[in-house]
Amino acid sequence: MSNKQLIKTLGIGLAAASAGMLTRKSLQKSWEKVTNEPAPKDNPSEKTDLKEAVTWAVVSGVGAGLARMAVNYALDKRKHK
Repeated sequence: MSNKQLIKTLGIGLAAASAGMLTRKSLQKSWEKVTNEPAPKDNPSEKTDLKEAVTWAVVSGVGAGLARMAVNYALDKRKHK
């Protein structure tokens, strides 16, 4: 793999990861506005019930995954023009 290809691959990966992180942060803010409570964290808490934890995991996972996929799709589409 040439240096140019490596840099391009790393750039795409970084853009996709950044999109996922930004989406997760946006979802955390939205969760806090809707529920008036902070989004559940990774560590177990007595205040967080299972339904809330599973809902948050699904919402944040799907949102971040879709954001990464959209960035990869857009960059791949741009590359093939």
